[in-house]
Amino acid sequence: MKILVFVGMLGLLHVAVAQSADDYRGGWRTDKGEAHTYEFSIRGGKVRGIYCTYCADATTLAFVDGTFGPDGINFVVTHVKPDGSTAYLDKAIAKFANGNLIVTGTSGAPGGEKFARTLIKDPRGPDPLPIIVSRLPKAPPVPAVAINQQGVGAPSRAPYIQPGPWKSALTDKDVIGVWLGYGVGAPKQYFIIKKAGDKLRGMVCGTCDNPYTMAALDDFEIRGDTLKFNILHEDWGDGELPTFDKHVTAHVGWNELRFTTTADHQPPPRPTPPGVVPGSSLTGPIPVEATSGNHWPEWPPKNTSLPH
Repeated sequence: MKILVFVGMLGLLHVAVAQSADDYRGGWRTDKGEAHTYEFSIRGGKVRGIYCTYCADATTLAFVDGTFGPDGINFVVTHVKPDGSTAYLDKAIAKFANGNLIVTGTSGAPGGEKFARTLIKDPRGPDPLPIIVSRLPKAPPVPAVAINQQGVGAPSRAPYIQPGPWKSALTDKDVIGVWLGYGVGAPKQYFIIKKAGDKLRGMVCGTCDNPYTMAALDDFEIRGDTLKFNILHEDWGDGELPTFDKHVTAHVGWNELRFTTTADHQPPPRPTPPGVVPGSSLTGPIPVEATSGNHWPEWPPKNTSLPH
């Protein structure tokens, strides 16, 4: 009898040990009922990330901070006012079970109550890109495809024309809001930057109903005319690794945010021909409040994800 009990305890221990940060990290969404999306970035025992409902509606964006351990993720969601001050806090625990994430907690909203949510990994996975894409849970890589922003072939690239002089002394007000880029329609990307306490935090999404096509933005720094921040890749990545930080360096001028990206695990970008300015551009900033009401008409959403 003692042997059986001991074997049973070993079985429970094996289940607990089998879970790792890779089981939790990245994006999760509800599959029915109310729309809820969580994105967890895990580095060691530290957790940060984002929460939103209809994520193209920047007014629903809130920020996750917590810890990861054997019992899952213990975290707080900070909902912020337009000035960055705290509106209220949700306190919750996330536990991985049978391929799903079970999030239980208490809402700090006026009249808030306890909640229990079952979240899934989006079955669509990441969008295809012109290079191989890796993802978690581990699966065969998404093969490279020849696409443009509308997904119909690889056009020649028009020369870049700078809109005007870059702002020489950036402030938070120059970058807070929503920046749009990379195509039109649902696949276009929303870079959302908000004030959270004395820091800037944010998210990028596109398509914004698929947690595989979103990530938290953090580690913002402004120095003179330069804005720097990190895109926290967790469960998918353009390359051989799904988890890494992509470092963004940007300048702002005339409603354009022009930026380049690098990742520690990837080789430096190839030299550009003379006269060619490297990087990508976003347009904005659109006030966060102006995106209110950007809701898809049904939940769960249909499989409408397109390459971008």
